[in-house]
Amino acid sequence: MRADRLLSIMLLLRQRPRMSARELAAHLEVSERTILRDVEALSTAGVPIVAERGRHGGLRLLEGFRADVSALDDVEAQVLLASLGLDTFGDLGLSREVRSALDKLTATAPARLTGSASRLQEVVHVDRRRWFAEPDDAAHVPALRTAAMARRRVRLAYAGARDAVPRTRTVDPLGLVENGRRWYLVAYHRGQPRTYRLARIAGLTVLDEDARLPADARLAEVWTTLRSTFEDRGIAPIAARLRVRVEHEEAVRTALTPMLSPPALVERARDDAWVELDGSFRVERAVLGVCLGFGGDVEVLGPPDLRARALASARAAAALHAQPAAATLPPCSTAPAPPS
Repeated sequence: MRADRLLSIMLLLRQRPRMSARELAAHLEVSERTILRDVEALSTAGVPIVAERGRHGGLRLLEGFRADVSALDDVEAQVLLASLGLDTFGDLGLSREVRSALDKLTATAPARLTGSASRLQEVVHVDRRRWFAEPDDAAHVPALRTAAMARRRVRLAYAGARDAVPRTRTVDPLGLVENGRRWYLVAYHRGQPRTYRLARIAGLTVLDEDARLPADARLAEVWTTLRSTFEDRGIAPIAARLRVRVEHEEAVRTALTPMLSPPALVERARDDAWVELDGSFRVERAVLGVCLGFGGDVEVLGPPDLRARALASARAAAALHAQPAAATLPPCSTAPAPPS
């Protein structure tokens, strides 16, 4: 609807110093001609939009302009009132503020809107925790949120996947990302963007130093690039066809779903006893480990080279466990690694 688009233009121009007609058109998925007509309509209605020419020009609102944009339709109110209950805000240390905002919104909204929002909460429940996995410790989220917003450097005691003990790193925080109830800090270290899983942070100190961030760094864009690099890594997905006993299908699907790329197991055949499933997986050894862990209840049907590796792994495990158990190894001590 045009009224929604006009409102969106005002909100976008309030949030940013200036935007070009092309940027507005791309954001709202309309043509530049449509944006120019909308801007003319807003100006006619008394909204002070200024067009500035030149390399750094664009459209902007005159400073100090405010508009009453409090009117919400039914669906917008449902989404807003229901979404404010998400526990992400609790991890961020903002539970009290969210509850206060919700109380204020509820107190001023018509009864028809609050009633429909309550019904939405009753029929939709969001559980972002992975199966059989506990959420990460989010104790450091509020401090890192504050540091990122204040653009302050942070000294971390961080144990990476290959670190026996935490190592000291001084980083420049760009922001926080929550992914399936796992929190990650996106920060620059020695000029390069990195991700740090908060569950591996043993301690942190917010420094009285300005963070050294690239001027064009945007959290969503940097995270997307880092995630794509991590997921791709030049490794092609492993295609597999599995035969699973029907009574164990749900457990097998649950165990294999986090390894899928894309995230779907496709049923190819079924009878009373067995079901055949196709899938593409990111890590071959992990898939074989899960399948062999189910013993005779899961069979790797193909491709032939994957089936051969499953057989070799099963034979190696059987040969190892057929021997007497080895003596317990003595504990080892690892000297702390030098800080980076």
